[in-house]
Amino acid sequence: MFQHLNALPPDPILGLLAAFAKDQNPRKIDLGVGVYRDENGNTPMLDCVVAAEKTLFNTQTTKTYLGPPGVVGFNQAMGELILGKDSEALQSGRARTIQTPGGTGGLRVGADLVKIATPEAEVWASDPTWANHSALFPGAGINMHSYPYFDADTSSLRYDDMMQALQQRGPGDVVLFHACCHNPCGVSPNPEQWQQIANIAAERGFTPFVDMAYMGFERSVEEDSLAVRLFAEQCPELIVASSCSKGCSLSTSGNMAKVNSTP
Repeated sequence: MFQHLNALPPDPILGLLAAFAKDQNPRKIDLGVGVYRDENGNTPMLDCVVAAEKTLFNTQTTKTYLGPPGVVGFNQAMGELILGKDSEALQSGRARTIQTPGGTGGLRVGADLVKIATPEAEVWASDPTWANHSALFPGAGINMHSYPYFDADTSSLRYDDMMQALQQRGPGDVVLFHACCHNPCGVSPNPEQWQQIANIAAERGFTPFVDMAYMGFERSVEEDSLAVRLFAEQCPELIVASSCSKGCSLSTSGNMAKVNSTP
């Protein structure tokens, strides 16, 4: 049954972790995992998270099954955090949010949704992109391609090349974006560039799929949500996979939000 399966190419980030573990330099710094660490190498829990856990422990009355969408209050709060409380998509009922096991779970649920809704759809991701993207979408049966994004020689965004490539996409195409703190290059479009990208998405009719793993780490929660909010304002449909693993220290919680053209 399994003899035809082949191992994926090694993840360069995991290789960096292995090199870090072997390095004997006492002043070494771990650059492999995209989470905050203090000077002692620890990732502390937020005081609000600790307080919320205590409240939950003292007040919960059941551990029965959740419904398939997850915790209703959590989904509502994440929708408002990402799209904004006054978002037209929320006010009109166009947005649907479900809880997933981390941001990666949100990506996979979104990929499955794309495959079910439009089996012939193809995904276009930035070059480079997070290594797991290259396995996750094909694993859902979706063909995957890349568009120009990062110039390694100048450590800058290949904006003109990217825009030219996006002009070639259209209905039936899904274009994957990093909302902020692009993984792995760290370079993001500025607000004016995001506006132009949203304009092209609306004009060409492709579906934006936004991976939002580091909200609040680049500028602020509001500013790092800009891409999602622009797409929601200008595009009839989009998909967002968000993670609470970094900004909220909730390593098992994520969301997949879908914005429809109609409620």
